[in-house]
Amino acid sequence: MVRKLRPQNRLVSPQLSPAKNKARLKIVPLYKKFFLFLEAVERGAAKWPAYWRLYYFPYRRFFEAYFSLFPLLDRQALIDRVEAVRPEHYSRLRFLLQDRAAEKILQAIHQRCLRFTLPGDILPVEVYLLIGFFSPDAFILRLGQRKVIVFGLERFRDLSLLDIFYVHEYAHLLLQRHDLAIPAEKKGSWFILAEGLACWFSTQVLPERPLTDHLFLRRDRLNWCWQNETRLRHLFTSYASQEEKIVSLEQQGDASLGLPPRTLHFLGFKAVEEYARSQNLRATVFFSDPQRLLEVKI
Repeated sequence: MVRKLRPQNRLVSPQLSPAKNKARLKIVPLYKKFFLFLEAVERGAAKWPAYWRLYYFPYRRFFEAYFSLFPLLDRQALIDRVEAVRPEHYSRLRFLLQDRAAEKILQAIHQRCLRFTLPGDILPVEVYLLIGFFSPDAFILRLGQRKVIVFGLERFRDLSLLDIFYVHEYAHLLLQRHDLAIPAEKKGSWFILAEGLACWFSTQVLPERPLTDHLFLRRDRLNWCWQNETRLRHLFTSYASQEEKIVSLEQQGDASLGLPPRTLHFLGFKAVEEYARSQNLRATVFFSDPQRLLEVKI
C-alpha cells in the first residue's frame, strides 16, 4: 500500500524510493502569486506591471502554454482584463483557499485514486491551481514534454466538487499518457467515451457521492437526459464521424436541435458503465489498454 505523503507544496525528495516518487503529487499553488498581485494593487501598485512581475513572469512557461489555448486573445485584451481587476471581487476565493484547503483535498483524493490504479499505471501527477479570467474549471494542459492537471479556480464558489474534478482529470491523464492512433471517423466516439469513462471512474472512487456530481449535471438536467436518451443517441449517431461537431455539441449544445450543453457525455457514461458491467471489468482495464474503450458501443 502506498504510504500517505506529507502535505506540502513541493513533494520532490531525494529520499523517496522509485515507487514513492512515481506516485507523488506535486501541487503548484499559482493562486498565492495572484493574491500577492491583489495585495500590491490594494497598496496602490499599477495593475499590469504588478500582474506581470508577481504573477505572469515567475511562471511564464506555464502561462505561455496556458494562453496558447486562447488564440484570439491578444496581449492588449489581456492587459485590458487585468486593468479591470478589482481586489474586492476575490474576497470569497481568498477565504475559500486559506489554510491550504484545496491542497489538502487534492492530497487526500490523490491517495484514494492510487488505490484504484494498478501499480504499472501509476504516474507522478503535477497540478496547477490557477486564478485566471476565463479558464475551464479543470483541464489537462501540455507543458513542454509532460501533461499536467490545471484547475481554473476563478468561478469556484466552494470546493465541494474539487475532489470529483480531480478524479475526472486523473482518469483523462491516465488515458492520455498512451500514444494512440485513433481512426478519424472514431475520434468523436472516443471523445464522448473518454468523458464517460472519467465520469464512471469517479463513481468507483467516490461511490458515496450522487450521480449528479459525477456527471456535473443539475438534477433537472440529468432527468432531461434520462427522458431524452433516445433523442441524444440519435443526435450522436447523426454526427458521430464528425469530431469537431461532437465536441461542439457536447460543450455548447445546439438550441436549434433542442440540445442543452454538457449532455452528450451522459451517453458515454452509460455506455462505459453497461459495457464494464457486462464484461465484469474495472476502470483499470481501460487505463492499461485504452484500445478496449473503442470496443464500447454508444
